[in-house]
Amino acid sequence: MSAVRRTSILAVIVVLACGLAGCSAVRQTLGMSLVPVETEIKLGRELAAQIESQQRLLPDDKIQQYVVDIALPLLRASRIDRSDLRYRIAVLDDPKQVNAFALPGGFVYVYSGLLLFASNEAEVAGVLAHEIGHVVGRHSANRLATQMGMGALLSLALGQSQDELAEAAAQMAGAGTLAAFSREDEREADRYGVAYTVAAGYDPRGLVTFFTRLMQAEGESSSSRTSYETLMSSHPATSQRIRHMERLIANTGVTSGHREQERFDDIRSRLQHGYRGRSP
Repeated sequence: MSAVRRTSILAVIVVLACGLAGCSAVRQTLGMSLVPVETEIKLGRELAAQIESQQRLLPDDKIQQYVVDIALPLLRASRIDRSDLRYRIAVLDDPKQVNAFALPGGFVYVYSGLLLFASNEAEVAGVLAHEIGHVVGRHSANRLATQMGMGALLSLALGQSQDELAEAAAQMAGAGTLAAFSREDEREADRYGVAYTVAAGYDPRGLVTFFTRLMQAEGESSSSRTSYETLMSSHPATSQRIRHMERLIANTGVTSGHREQERFDDIRSRLQHGYRGRSP
């Protein structure tokens, strides 16, 4: 059977399945069937290499390790849903970018500007947990399917077009913040994020307070295109979505958790001092 014929049949299956079950679950299953884990990881490595060659990693080992330490209990919690990856967590050096993103295969990046904007460690943990949720849900694989088309993806899955991996990596890395996730993907990542922050002992309201303040900051900005909009465009924090997160948190029955304010304040002060000490 030809690749085109397989793709046509698969498209029909997707339409029928979406009518019988949730499209989010179908898309995740479809991503798994089309993009093998080894291909997903290879694509992530290609993208990560592109990004780290174009952007600067924060040259502070203590802050890098601090963010990794926040992520570790979240990653342990995520293994119940997906245990086939080794993650790379890193901080990119741009104090003006309030952003974070996840690549296929377990590569998660946080900009230093997000650490400066956050008000406590629980907010950083909430953002990281949400990005880990995107990796667990294989949402980047689904975005890749949208960008490249099902035929090209099927060729990748069958090992017939390995050269296209490099091209896809260059295209996605060149997109900057990458394409926006769908509403279904965001809601699923929110569900994972709340579960992982609760399991790690953090205050699960961290992501809610972070996005609430981000919405306020975006509204107050007079710039035509701000660093806040960068994150808001890839992870839209509507009032409806925030209410959804609040319902998820209420359903856990958890009303508090760690915020690690003192430790966070020390790290943020160190980051601020480092930027003040740099030459103009």
